[in-house]
Amino acid sequence: MKSLKLIKIIAHSLIVASVLALNPIGASAEWKANPSGWWYKEGSSWATGWKLIDSKWYYFDFKGYMAKDTTIDGYYLSDSGARAELTTSGNFKFDKSTGTIIEYTGSDSSVVIPNKIDGTDVKRIRFTSASSCKNLTSITIPDSTTGVESIVCMNCSNLTSIVIPSSVKSINPFAFDGCSNLKSITMPDSVTSINTAAFRGCKSLKSIIIPNGVKTIQTKAFAGCSSLTSLTIPNSVTSMGNDIFQDCINLTSITIPDSVKSIGCGAFNDCSSLTSIIIPNGITIINEFEFQGCTNLTSMTIPNGVTSIQRDAFAGCTNLTSMTIPDSVTSIASYINSPKGIGINPFHDCTNATIYVKSEKVKQLLINSGVSASKIIVSA
Repeated sequence: MKSLKLIKIIAHSLIVASVLALNPIGASAEWKANPSGWWYKEGSSWATGWKLIDSKWYYFDFKGYMAKDTTIDGYYLSDSGARAELTTSGNFKFDKSTGTIIEYTGSDSSVVIPNKIDGTDVKRIRFTSASSCKNLTSITIPDSTTGVESIVCMNCSNLTSIVIPSSVKSINPFAFDGCSNLKSITMPDSVTSINTAAFRGCKSLKSIIIPNGVKTIQTKAFAGCSSLTSLTIPNSVTSMGNDIFQDCINLTSITIPDSVKSIGCGAFNDCSSLTSIIIPNGITIINEFEFQGCTNLTSMTIPNGVTSIQRDAFAGCTNLTSMTIPDSVTSIASYINSPKGIGINPFHDCTNATIYVKSEKVKQLLINSGVSASKIIVSA
């Protein structure tokens, strides 16, 4: 009898332990956040995959961060991260709680976005999977649709044109990422920012007009736009992010106004057709890899006010013949403090360049960086 009781006690303990493992005690489970996102702490660990929390389903990636504003396993996760209950109306799947169209299920090549769906204003368009727009070549958003706040058409590989309404204030991250056949887009003056990778991989986009109200253009915004040939940045822009024009291999000219105070690392990396560029007067740093691989760049004048030229800034500019550096420069990336001197010289492989400076001080900085003294001319 004692043996039977002991077996029952052990079995009961195992069941309790299993239940607690699947459903941690409330006090040990809580939401946490950092700049990378939200996660759900469970004791000393965190949730991954699908998780039911307070009667709502959430999805957490392998690192434990909550997914949001995307479709996973066929389910749409809203801005809050909670799985949304969708309405199907005509050829649209719609989240009424946020006014978000998340999929077009028809087969037409051209679609007109309605003002309302089932009496609810359309505020957001979120085509984040190829199935959302596999046949679409154009999207029309009527002027009457004044409530549309944001548009994302990721991986709509057949989309060729879209007109954005004046209610939109920001081109969101990855908005048209992978829209490889997008040839034209109209942005209204209401747009104030073009966010990360907004037009990355739009390799058919030959020209684009950036509205006058845009203040920031963020990381990789136009990276991989291999058909883009020229671009004018308006006076409203103050900052341009990292790798912003990376691999824009047909970009031959670009106008950057003096309003721009910072240009990120690798901004023009591998823009192999760029022949000339004027750096704005407000720039103080030529960042690392900024013009790396610009093999057709022939001359460059660094403006007064620049204090630092960082590593590999002009590496691989094999046709650069003339470079002028002002006395304001006090720092040039140097191999002296680098193990084996690898990946530091800002002018690596600029074998045809003659560099003009106004003082022995800047000449010495260049020599320290790895530039041959015979390539440096000190002139008044």
